[in-house]
Amino acid sequence: MQDFFVLDQCRLCGKCLTECPVFRYSEDKAKAEKQKLIKGEPSEVIERCKSCFSCDTFCPNHCRPYGLILYRWFERYQKQGIPIRALGSLPVEERNFMHFARQDYTPGEKALVEQWQKNLHSDLTGKEVIFVGCNGQVLPYLFQSPLFQGATIVSEPGLCCGEVYYRMGLFRRVEKEARKLEAAYERANPARIIMFCMAGYNMQKNVLPRNFGFKVKPEIIYLGDWLLEKVKKGEIKFPRPIGRKVVCQESCHAKSLGNAFMEKPRELLRLAGAEVVEMNPCRERQICCGAADGITRFNPMDMVMGGMRQWRLAKKSGAELFVPYCATCYFMLKMAGKFYPSFLPCVHLIELLTYAAGTDLESRADKRAQKIMLKLMAGSAGRILSRKRIFPEG
Repeated sequence: MQDFFVLDQCRLCGKCLTECPVFRYSEDKAKAEKQKLIKGEPSEVIERCKSCFSCDTFCPNHCRPYGLILYRWFERYQKQGIPIRALGSLPVEERNFMHFARQDYTPGEKALVEQWQKNLHSDLTGKEVIFVGCNGQVLPYLFQSPLFQGATIVSEPGLCCGEVYYRMGLFRRVEKEARKLEAAYERANPARIIMFCMAGYNMQKNVLPRNFGFKVKPEIIYLGDWLLEKVKKGEIKFPRPIGRKVVCQESCHAKSLGNAFMEKPRELLRLAGAEVVEMNPCRERQICCGAADGITRFNPMDMVMGGMRQWRLAKKSGAELFVPYCATCYFMLKMAGKFYPSFLPCVHLIELLTYAAGTDLESRADKRAQKIMLKLMAGSAGRILSRKRIFPEG
């Protein structure tokens, strides 16, 4: 457990749970629940946590309290497995959301993904590459943006940083995904890897090395840094300013990385001519997009309700555009939006920056989210009420 939660540094101040945007416990209640978590006793935190990482940002002693919750979920998984209905949301399983996304690819997207796989299996010694994980593979059209012109992009179906498995406590599966990534990078031998999503960056830069022995030679950076560098060098220009109020959906991983990382997408938006407004609550106090709401009970309706919560907050902000910078958040919000017609446009950061750069990128997210949601519902109809539990070790 020590690799996940730094017990020796914990002073049982309870701040992780008094400041938590979900629980907001009194100090005494927070201390009592934290003590239960440390002792491995039943706690309502295990049953109600939204997996939003906020507790880590509030801990004054950098103990990583979220890691303690994860470890208790790992113990729960070892004993009970997970409900079979959860399979559709796992990135490396049969007939999951990725399977249905690939069925909806345009010819152009199919060609892109095939080229990414060829790139991954070529000699990339000394090169800079962009790694696209499972959430980017749901929406390959994003990479038709001229922002990526000339970039070498690598990806492969089934090659995953293990983030979803990590947040469910499926640690053995995370280890397997980490070994697959190590082998892929060693074979291709790039010098620098630009991570498309914040989750992939945090997993491969911090979580996998710290907790799962992940060791790779390439430098790993976040796409936001790469884009900011290009904008500041004048390689990307924004001749068509956005000129509208925008509000961001925060990435849970950005919260754990700190304010500097949360600021990167906002800086890009400002450089592109947008006025950034904030939700209430915002930044480290913002709850997840809804995707992780389903982790405690593995209930898809919890995910939808979580997404609707974020839509309401975005609407209240007074923004004219709702802008996720995480592709998982974008996809989740598009699905939840089918149940909450707010009439507030939701666009991915890449789509908006592409517009500001002078190009219109046709979005396929709305229709794809609806198709995938319907196919998942139809394909898992028999699983929703099933009591069967499984151990997807790969």
